[in-house]
Amino acid sequence: MNAELKSLLFSLLWRILVAGVLLLGGTAILLAVGPAGALFGFGLFLAAAILLAHPFAQLIASAFDGFLWSKSYYDRPQPMYGIPRSRRVKGLPEEAIAEYEKIVAAFPDETRPWHEMLAIAIEDLKDPDRAQAIFARGIACLEKPDDRDRLAKTYAELRADPVVRPARLPLTLRPK
Repeated sequence: MNAELKSLLFSLLWRILVAGVLLLGGTAILLAVGPAGALFGFGLFLAAAILLAHPFAQLIASAFDGFLWSKSYYDRPQPMYGIPRSRRVKGLPEEAIAEYEKIVAAFPDETRPWHEMLAIAIEDLKDPDRAQAIFARGIACLEKPDDRDRLAKTYAELRADPVVRPARLPLTLRPK
């Protein structure tokens, strides 16, 4: 239990005691005096409600706070896969591999760049020797056995049945 929650609960405990006294007093006045003391009795009910409103609202808000605003943050920016993906779509596989190499250098635990580089080497460049070299480097760099197994499975699937894609020509922009 953190200090903020602890202080909130202690505040709520003391306010419940005071609000309980006010509610009992308001109820006693309403029962004893009748309609003539209704305004004063309801005034005590209102004071009890005002005393309890803030800590209850804060307690409910702190319970749902994690849904709206996450308390987990990354210590550095996450890898951007859009740049190498766009290079590949534009028909620049060598530049795409170079961008994936940058991601691998900055994020050695990422498995996606290795899968993408294998796909580019086999599908776009049609270079099985380079794919074998990428696979060997990927297996050597990845620490988790599950990641290595997934990379081996991807490599086997790509070698067995490479997707035949038409040659991509670089996009040309027409001047206006």
